[in-house]
Parts: sequence; C-alpha cells; structure tokens
Amino acid sequence: MMIIVFWMRSFVKEPRQTDKIPYSPNDIEDYFSHFEGHQDCAIASKDIYVSPKLDVINNKKPLQYCKNRARLLEAMNGGGRHGFDTPYFPVGCHYRWYSTTEICMILERFDTIVFIGDESLRYIYSALNMLLRENIALGSLKQWEMKENEREMCRCENQLIKIDCTKYAILDSESVRSNDAGSGHSSPYYCDRTPHIFIPIDGAPAKENLHDTFRSILNRDHDSYKPIPVVHSLSLSTSLSWPTATSSMDEWVTIADITQRNTPFLWVGPNAAGHLKPPNLIMNQGNNALWHYTVEMAREANSRQLDALGMYNLTLQAGSWDGSFYGQNVALVQAMMVWCPKHGR
Repeated sequence: MMIIVFWMRSFVKEPRQTDKIPYSPNDIEDYFSHFEGHQDCAIASKDIYVSPKLDVINNKKPLQYCKNRARLLEAMNGGGRHGFDTPYFPVGCHYRWYSTTEICMILERFDTIVFIGDESLRYIYSALNMLLRENIALGSLKQWEMKENEREMCRCENQLIKIDCTKYAILDSESVRSNDAGSGHSSPYYCDRTPHIFIPIDGAPAKENLHDTFRSILNRDHDSYKPIPVVHSLSLSTSLSWPTATSSMDEWVTIADITQRNTPFLWVGPNAAGHLKPPNLIMNQGNNALWHYTVEMAREANSRQLDALGMYNLTLQAGSWDGSFYGQNVALVQAMMVWCPKHGR
C-alpha cells in the first residue's frame, strides 16, 4: 500500500494530506487485535512488522520513514530479513504500516484502484480485502456463497492456498457491497466509497472482455480529477517470459493513455523461489531466473516511466507452502508495501 500513498501526493494537489507521523520509540499496539480471526489465525503485527525504534543501548538513531516515493521504492526493493521468517526491513529508511482508518482516508483520494495480473498479484489483492474488511479469517472470500463447512475449512491461511477455497476469492469490491450485508455472515468493508477490482490475466494480449472492463472503469467519470492507480504484474503464468511481460506493460498502458485519464502504474515483480519449488521448475523458475526477471522487468518498467516494486528480497527468507507462493503473513506485508508510496512526491 505504500506506493499508492505516495502516488496520492504526486497527483492530488488540494486538499493535501501530509504524512508526518510523530516518531515514538514505543511499540505500537497489535494492529490485528480487533480483526476477525485474530486469535484463530495466530497473526500478530509484531511478527510481520517492526516500527522504527531508538537503540538506546548503542545510542543509534531510529530508522526513519522514507520521505519520497523514489527513496521508498529503493528501500523496499533492497531490504532483507534478519533471520528466516522474521519481519522484513527496507534498507536505509522504513515504510509505514497504516491503520484501516488511514487506508480509508487515502482511498478517498482515488477514483478506483485497479489490479491487473496473475495468481501472485491475486494474493496481494486478497490481502488488501482482509485489511479493508478487518477480517483475516475469511476476509478475501465471498463467504456469502460458501457452505458452513467450507467457511470452517477455508479460514486463515487456507483462504489463499486451498483450491476449494480460492474459487470463492473476491475479485471486486462491488460484489461485497452487493451481497455481503444480506448473507447472514456479514463482513463489510470498513469503508467502501472507492471501488477496487482485480482483473486476472495470464499472458499478453489479454482477452478483449478484460480490455472492455478496464475501459469501462477509465471512462466511468471522465471529468473526475481523481487518479486511477493501476497495479500490474505478470510472471509465473508466462514462465517468466520477458517479451510477454513487456508486451503486457505496453498493452495496458496504451489503453489507459487513449482515455487520457490520470493512471499511475506500478509494476510488481515476482516472489523468490522457496525450497519446496519442484525440481522440474528450478531451471526456468529458480532464483537465478527470478532475479534476472526482477531486474530486467524493473528496468523495462522504468523505461516506460512506470514505478517498479520487487518482491524478491521480501520473500527470499520467507516460508513458502509450495516453493512459488507464500502465505498470509507475506501477503499482508505485500499489500501494505504496495499501498504506501502512492502518498508522496
């Protein structure tokens, strides 16, 4: 979410929201303590995020929050973990972990948020829904379509990794607004005035009906001054094809440019490979291939004046359930990282 936050400062002039949060050396209260599923899912914010602290013993200054989008992207791309599955630290400066109230304030500055990508990006969009619904038990799923035994089976981590659960994944905010309230298993968004949508693709060019969906969003209110951020990613579904990725960038940017809407793009790179990656995939989807893809596609994105956020370092020392995809803890961090830089210069 950090990228979205800094985009807000770039494209919205008035009214302007500053992000000068007072530094406090004290640990923040557990962010997820009031979320549905907090105890069942056994996720505490301290396990995935550590705020800047003052090292009193060594008299060291705290890691400061990044002051602009370029610095934040550099920091998040180049960070690491101090041990396996420990919280991720950017290099040089830190990213903010925004409360749900703050996320909603940021959302108000945009017309719509569009995610376009394959399965890896769907995990991030699912985590965004968990944050906005304050529900880490079933927040990424259409629980109103599920049977009771399915709701029980799909709680927590399973909502992301089990095929019998992911078929219920939310792909747009309107489906929650239209169906959740009368379902008997209500889990509404904390705020829902700004729509968001995930457009699933697995190559380039995408199907024309997906283009039509994107165009309809861009043309919905052509006089609106509000930006429409686009989060774009394509990786494992194409076996890390460089030509397919660059064609996809050009494809969606071209559609956006024709409408002349304000559409800042963020390219999101692939995860690193976990130790459970099947041997038959190591050659083409191992860490050597993934790293080169990350670097080259970031360069291609920047050459098109698109921002680029890598996920390689973030996932390099994280636990993966199948060697390709990561669970709830990683997805929640990724969702917050994608959000943050849309609020800066």
